[in-house]
Amino acid sequence: MFEDRLQEPVTLQVPDGTFSDGQSGYAEYSAYALITDFTQRDINRYGTVKNGKIFLLRCGHEPLPGSRISSREKTYDIKDIKVCRNLDGETECYRCVVA
Repeated sequence: MFEDRLQEPVTLQVPDGTFSDGQSGYAEYSAYALITDFTQRDINRYGTVKNGKIFLLRCGHEPLPGSRISSREKTYDIKDIKVCRNLDGETECYRCVVA
């Protein structure tokens, strides 16, 4: 469904449970993604504005909470993960929101 649009090479970094010098270790996996930007505005007296990116990510490994995505020499922490499935119920890609 998204094969022709998931063309941006990215690196998925999933925590592997190891720690060194107080830093979490990551296993790295190569993946392809479709990247979109978004702006969210909350109309209230504070006028909150949030900017972020959405990655539609196709990878052989599932992103877990605490995972990161590296793209174009920048690393983003994943804030929200949703699974996108096709009509057969198979996993098509992952929708990852970063802020």
